[in-house]
Amino acid sequence: MNRSIKHGRRRACGALALLLACGVAQGQPVHSHLQGHLSVHAEIDSVADYRGFEILVALNAGTGVDTLGYAVTDSLGAFRMDVTAPERGVYPLIISRRGTLLKMDELAVAEGDSATVRATFPVGNRPLRIFSEENGAWAAFKNTKAQHNNNLVAVLQDSTYDESAVRKSIFQTSRILWSMRETFPNTVGADLSAAEAVMMLGGWDDSLAVAWALDIDPANPSFGAVARVARQAKARLDGPEAGVALVRDFLARAPSEQRPSLQAELVLAYVDSGQPEQALAAARAITTTYPGTEWVAWAERAVYDLENLMPGMDAPAFSVRTDDGAAVSLDSLRGQVVVLEFYAPQNTAFRRDLDQRKALFDAAAGKPFRLISVSVEPDTLLNEAFLEGRDFPGVRVIAPGGIQGELARRYNVNVLPTRYLIDPAGKLSGKYVGSSLPALQRDALALLDRAG
Repeated sequence: MNRSIKHGRRRACGALALLLACGVAQGQPVHSHLQGHLSVHAEIDSVADYRGFEILVALNAGTGVDTLGYAVTDSLGAFRMDVTAPERGVYPLIISRRGTLLKMDELAVAEGDSATVRATFPVGNRPLRIFSEENGAWAAFKNTKAQHNNNLVAVLQDSTYDESAVRKSIFQTSRILWSMRETFPNTVGADLSAAEAVMMLGGWDDSLAVAWALDIDPANPSFGAVARVARQAKARLDGPEAGVALVRDFLARAPSEQRPSLQAELVLAYVDSGQPEQALAAARAITTTYPGTEWVAWAERAVYDLENLMPGMDAPAFSVRTDDGAAVSLDSLRGQVVVLEFYAPQNTAFRRDLDQRKALFDAAAGKPFRLISVSVEPDTLLNEAFLEGRDFPGVRVIAPGGIQGELARRYNVNVLPTRYLIDPAGKLSGKYVGSSLPALQRDALALLDRAG
């Protein structure tokens, strides 16, 4: 297979994978208990009346906040609550008093767990100490990850990058995380630790990542994410078709709540292996098998990408007006390499890309290259404020209708920033979602070199 086509399929698969990350599996409701005692430092409030602390365990449901547990302290600062969660996992724990938010933390919730928390406010940036087997495991997981991140920062800040030091840190941390299955058996923290151990190894030791992944219990809440890493590792070891087979193995063992995400992973595996028809069939199967779920929207977007936005297909036609009134159409750009990007001025990921974006523009100077930047923010004042005093090269457009407008819909834009690379013949060469400018710069410059 042509190398550029392989890369194009990988980029398309990566864009679909970002959509997959939005999915949430649902398991069985679980019930636990939380109690504790909250007070205030005497030098701040000498009246030992600690009533009115509100303790909330919540679930962000996308359209609002669902209350999983709620309690208010008595005059002694004591409280008790039952917590009912949609599945075992980790949920936001919010403490406030008299309308003021005092602390946001996390509570591990599992069937039958009973946790105790004690705190004297203000607690500053320190995490709450929550005592239970489940929350002890969760704390151990967070502490191990924090230490690993600190080690990596120290290595990366060194003037000479030492890959062996990074590898050593990854291997040490992954083995500590994997061992938590024995230290904290059958806890949410141990499950997440084991899954994280597999995900850390991907690309560093693919054989071990696959072996550990196959040992992960299908009831693990991260079973789908583990399957994704294992599939990619297996494909690197034995080819993309072996990755497809591995996903099928995970799908056969998965509980019902995990199957939609694994069916979506099968779509990605088919794309990566150069089997678009099978990918389409797998995506369409999601819409018929899981009607009424969030996965239908994911599958519909995937089908649209597969039918309209794959590398080698004609880029969707467009004709727009720039911010200075000039007309620009795809037909008028024939013979040039085009980057068509969709962004919002307030988007943090796009703002982080600005230096790299300018580097791409500068590297293509003097070559047949156009950078078309489409803001999906319809507010002209916001766009003007963003551009004022900023070096922002390229052709600037405000999308009619914003992200719901025709242009953004044609290019299936639902994550910002999204960028497309279009070759001189008007064919799609790649799709780049999120912070992927280094790959776009590499591919754009290579396309310019080939175009001569």
